[in-house]
Amino acid sequence: MTAAALIDVPLQSLDVVHALVTHKLKRPLADVSSLKSIKTLVGGKSTLQNEIVGDLHKEFGSRVPDKPEELSLQDLAAAIGAFGGGLGKHTQAQLARLFSNKMPGGFSLSSTRSVLQSAYGLGLQRQDALLLLALTMEPSSRLSGDAEAKAWLGTVAEAYAAKAGISYATASAGGGSSGQAGAPVISSAEVEEMQQKQHEHIRQQIQVLARYAGMDLREDARLAEDKHALIVGLQSKVDGILAELGDEYIDGVRPLFDARKARFFDSSWNWVRQEAYELTQQAIANCTSGFTSAPASIDDGSLQRLKNRSSLGLLQMLAGSLSILQAANDNSLEPAIKLVSELHSACELALNQPPVYRELSVPTGPHVDIGTDGTVAYSEVPRPDELSFAEFVKVMRQPVAQGMSPFIHLKKQSVGGVWSYCAELSATYYEGLGEICGSGLLFAGKTALVTGCGQGSIGADIVIGLLSGGAKVVATTSSYSRKTMLFFEDMYRTHGARGSELIVVPFNQGSTGDVKQLVDYIYRDSGAAKGLGWDLDYVIPFAAVTDSGGFATNLTSHSEYAQRILLINVMRLLGRIKDTKERLGYNTRASLVVLPLSSNHGNFGGDGLYGESKIGLETAFNRWMSESWQDYLSIAGAVIGWTRGTNLMTTNNIVAPQVEQLGVRTFSTREMAFTILALAHPRIRRLACHQPIWADLDGGMKNIVDYGIVISNARAALQSKVSLQQAMAREVALDYLAIDLRSHSKLDTVAEEKPLAKPKHHFPTPRHYGQLEHLRHLQGMVNLDKVVVVTGYGEVGPHGNAETRWEMEAYGEFSLEGCIELAWIMGLIKHFNGTLKATGAVYVGWVDAKTEEPIRDVDVKPRYEEFILAHTGIRLIEPEL
Repeated sequence: MTAAALIDVPLQSLDVVHALVTHKLKRPLADVSSLKSIKTLVGGKSTLQNEIVGDLHKEFGSRVPDKPEELSLQDLAAAIGAFGGGLGKHTQAQLARLFSNKMPGGFSLSSTRSVLQSAYGLGLQRQDALLLLALTMEPSSRLSGDAEAKAWLGTVAEAYAAKAGISYATASAGGGSSGQAGAPVISSAEVEEMQQKQHEHIRQQIQVLARYAGMDLREDARLAEDKHALIVGLQSKVDGILAELGDEYIDGVRPLFDARKARFFDSSWNWVRQEAYELTQQAIANCTSGFTSAPASIDDGSLQRLKNRSSLGLLQMLAGSLSILQAANDNSLEPAIKLVSELHSACELALNQPPVYRELSVPTGPHVDIGTDGTVAYSEVPRPDELSFAEFVKVMRQPVAQGMSPFIHLKKQSVGGVWSYCAELSATYYEGLGEICGSGLLFAGKTALVTGCGQGSIGADIVIGLLSGGAKVVATTSSYSRKTMLFFEDMYRTHGARGSELIVVPFNQGSTGDVKQLVDYIYRDSGAAKGLGWDLDYVIPFAAVTDSGGFATNLTSHSEYAQRILLINVMRLLGRIKDTKERLGYNTRASLVVLPLSSNHGNFGGDGLYGESKIGLETAFNRWMSESWQDYLSIAGAVIGWTRGTNLMTTNNIVAPQVEQLGVRTFSTREMAFTILALAHPRIRRLACHQPIWADLDGGMKNIVDYGIVISNARAALQSKVSLQQAMAREVALDYLAIDLRSHSKLDTVAEEKPLAKPKHHFPTPRHYGQLEHLRHLQGMVNLDKVVVVTGYGEVGPHGNAETRWEMEAYGEFSLEGCIELAWIMGLIKHFNGTLKATGAVYVGWVDAKTEEPIRDVDVKPRYEEFILAHTGIRLIEPEL
């Protein structure tokens, strides 16, 4: 029998938000109040808070307001607005994970929806609401069979009925009014009994015929039973492994490596010409526009990047540009002529010199500003007493305090195994740092492997330094996507020197298989699956994941997964490299391994097995001797200090100024990368061949007792200031409200203005006759009455028109204006001028073509860019077309 259908009701934004937050917190739905904010619910766990906010953005996109963690769940849902359509990407992915990991085979999401419709009479929207509730009632382990799964689903259905205030009704079996009155009625039980007897009779006849034909009807059944027993056994093992290790561990160790997806960037000769051309054209534009302060030179960093990529083709292009500018005989172009001449001279001198890594940027420090309304703004600002990295080195070699070692230094191991400050080794290290600021460090002909080099990481700045010096680098990424590739492409475009190469491959450091395949790919130089054929000079395994909230009393599968990345597979990586080099006979040049150590050995607390992993890496110093690594690997351990802006420390940025007041130095990612790259200096590398190097780069963090208490006190002090400022702002607002009832508050801020698109159409600037004087000798060569003159053109191609095509070719992405134009061309948006049906308000601007929802200019790119990129460019034609 089928349940009577219930009236379907639209899914509410609050249902999604509430379920999403509850699922992340791993609490029952009733224990998570929708009147509380995310910040309150997470109880100070900033990493968990950031993860929830990230999940909200995945689910709702640009509809999520600013600072959603400060709003109650009800206010947040109201700010997001009405929920249209089905579930979003994040909730769909979580439901798919739930059914694949916790339901028995065959009990799929589609079959569950069928049961909800037939047995409970729920429409599609109510099914979504029930499934969201199911996420918060996830079983602790895989359910054994359909009966147990249906019982669980029934429990969820009853919970949904209680929450939604509904009851399930079953339709009558009889059918009702049709037919003659008084006709005999046969019960369903009798019908089923008759069917069973009929089926039994047919089965007996089939058995008689099979025996006569000599056929064994049970053969396939016995084979199926054997297979079923095998499946049950394997499922039991899988369930046991899943129960023991957990979902996050199982999902986290899946391999990603695929040599076919390797992306190669090696065209520095091309990017340098484009950069030089843009500099030249910008200088010319400044001159012709009357911009009198046009620069006569470029900054040292940009000039060094051009010199690192100097080539004959670049010199020819600069020489040609210089000739054209000089032939124009225009005094206003003198600044541009001077700039191009300087570029040509500098690049000509650098042509026969190898590229070098020189750190020419400016050291920065943390700055926190509390606004009049209590908002906290964090920024990086130049340090007034350190205007260059040379001055940074001078400060860092000073003692933290009287009688203490310097902020950064090298240590030497004594006979008893104790590591202590070594002035001699540190002096050599400081000399290397100074050379990087001066003459530079060469990496030409060197090869390196860097893991954990995503955007905003220390590893990314290390890759930049290696590429600047001419190295060939394999960079790994666990988030292989177009966005990631554009990040690495831009990195190479800006910093890739002559002879350098950047190879980006997908890689999961949590996967043992990926570790083996990556090393084989780098060292293999023959065979069907040919690799790079390199022998690595540098190995920098910096991949890491956060494990916030992982206390000893509640270690999860994520903690074990994190330890696998931070420790276990780092050792596997080193072992695989050592074994491969030994097998190939590469025993004359040891690869320098830079291990990411830490002085946080459980001092912060609540960070899972991070401290244990870092202590475990220190055993590599002893293994270097006991396991005979000397001919193949050399070890340098870098005790990394407080580094602002990384994924591990970004939530602590706002308390960095207070921490520095305690005498600790915090670092930017560029500063930390600079101190680590100095370990690759030839003199340090030679020292590492004889003994492991311990580089203490923690900036004095080890001198702080009770990190956790210090950080908590700093946060509390900051929050006290914020609360005080907010209270003062409210009092001032109330004062003005009492004085002038027409004014809500003198401190009311103007609504944030979102930028409008600024379409540009680039037309060539017509020249006056004086500028064409040098072409007068052509006069009279042709009859102008018979010359065809094209005064305009049009273009339609895979990337739209000429403007949008040029954006993709020149910059690798569409601008806001380009996205608006393509969204309009593709029918995603349309221009509206009138009264909106939904609100009755007068509106002029873009609206969504399907829903007629108003769309701000600034929201077009984040909302439609993914669809535009998937349906533009050279590609396989979409099936629907």
